[in-house]
Amino acid sequence: MAVYTKITEQDIGHLFQEYDGIEQLNGITEGVENTNYLVETNNQKKFIFTIFEKRTNETDLPFFHKAMNEFNQNGITCPTPIIINKNDIFKIKKKPCAIYSFIEGRQITTLNKEALISLSKNISAIHNIGSQSNLFRENNMLLTSWKFIINKFKNYDGKNKSEFAHINNLIPSLENQFPKNLKKSLIHGDLFKDNIFFKNNEVSGFIDFFFTCTDTIVYDLATLINAWFFNYEKFDENNFKIFFNEYLNFITWSNEEKENFNFYLKASAIRFFLTRIHDQYFNNEGEVHHKDPLAFFEILQFHEKNNLQDFF
Repeated sequence: MAVYTKITEQDIGHLFQEYDGIEQLNGITEGVENTNYLVETNNQKKFIFTIFEKRTNETDLPFFHKAMNEFNQNGITCPTPIIINKNDIFKIKKKPCAIYSFIEGRQITTLNKEALISLSKNISAIHNIGSQSNLFRENNMLLTSWKFIINKFKNYDGKNKSEFAHINNLIPSLENQFPKNLKKSLIHGDLFKDNIFFKNNEVSGFIDFFFTCTDTIVYDLATLINAWFFNYEKFDENNFKIFFNEYLNFITWSNEEKENFNFYLKASAIRFFLTRIHDQYFNNEGEVHHKDPLAFFEILQFHEKNNLQDFF
């Protein structure tokens, strides 16, 4: 989440008339993708108002809304789009926007066994529900996105240029390794700590479904593992084991899925290194706190030297 587009209560007040109008409107500066505001209405309701910026295509919004509704209807606590006058997609300052239900809880700061077990049960639930979904959207954040970003950084000579060069040289060897026959599911696609809320060491909900797509759950889990159990190159093996062993009580992986685990851990690390370095240089307007791409380069290096498939 971030604030690129500034708005006032007067700009969006007409959308909240049935809630007795807006009492408070506050920008949310976490994240880098879209502009987000917390809206508190006069009848004591809370909503998230999202303005979609460059990376989120307006044509994808109906899919994201269907995915949120499908997960929610199957027991996953997540935002759902608010319908006003039979619409759930609007325009503000010539940009698409939407209103979402508010999810209670907050990002967890200290991991413990109770929280990790709750996390594993909820992630496995998302993956089991997603495996039954008929919704489809191609994952455009892997090879397609890699090539797009690499082309934008031709002759790059800035910060992290040696790391960028390493990944640029690595991508051709990975390009033909993407498995073609793994089962695809509806996945979240962005399972970072700031997208999963907790209350009293229990998962209270998931947010930010704007990378939701159809891909293997191995990739979805790889993103979570890189985001939750690494601090740059330092791997938290103990917490990983607690989470992973519990997760496997609810999910059965094929041998081919197991064999591609390390590949997807590397692929996910590359994805987030590239998008982070891209955002540092091309998404600098507005109130936004950029995250360090080097963290994911060091995670990639770990996976080049180690293989978490050994934990199966």
